Amino acid sequence: VVTTGYSSDKVWRGADLGANEANAIVTTTTELPADVSLALSADYANAETTGKDEATELSAIFSKSVADYLVSLSYTWYSQDYAGQEGQAQEAGLTVSRAVGPIDLSLTQYMSIVGDNNAYSELAATYSDDFGSSLTLDFRAELGYLAQEGQCTHFETTVSTDIPVVQGVTAVPFVSYSLGLDDSVGVHSDMKNLFFGGIEFKKSF
Repeated sequence: VVTTGYSSDKVWRGADLGANEANAIVTTTTELPADVSLALSADYANAETTGKDEATELSAIFSKSVADYLVSLSYTWYSQDYAGQEGQAQEAGLTVSRAVGPIDLSLTQYMSIVGDNNAYSELAATYSDDFGSSLTLDFRAELGYLAQEGQCTHFETTVSTDIPVVQGVTAVPFVSYSLGLDDSVGVHSDMKNLFFGGIEFKKSF
């Protein structure tokens, strides 16, 4: 899957890093033995920031269903250390998710390998409904928490929808609002309330 997109703001874990972000993401998924799924992705972004405008992320996510849960282990390399705001960074993540009625819930704990992410964790919920129309709306809410600091960082909500454009290409417009909950350290030392939006285009092969 190839995704290109534009966002009016570059927002990372509730923190405002810049404006006018354009990005491109390439993702591929394969099935491994023991019913393990592996997703590999490469993300390149360019935005108007106070630091380096260009950023690259490479990630690998291993996932497996266990009873009613989906357990995922991830590794991500960042060309920029957003949390510490200098150098590069690497982190691992453990995600446990499950469906509760029509809502999908997930809890992720990230662990620093290189850099310091202050033991960031995130609780997220997603829900989709067409409300009796031909258009399905997708809702997502996330709550960020720094376990090392014992502080919540932000609460963010996003509303989006998939609109077929041409064969194999889908447009995904979105609007988001991020509520800054507490100033902490590093990139979260000056949290703000942000309203932003944009659009993505996805092409499957």
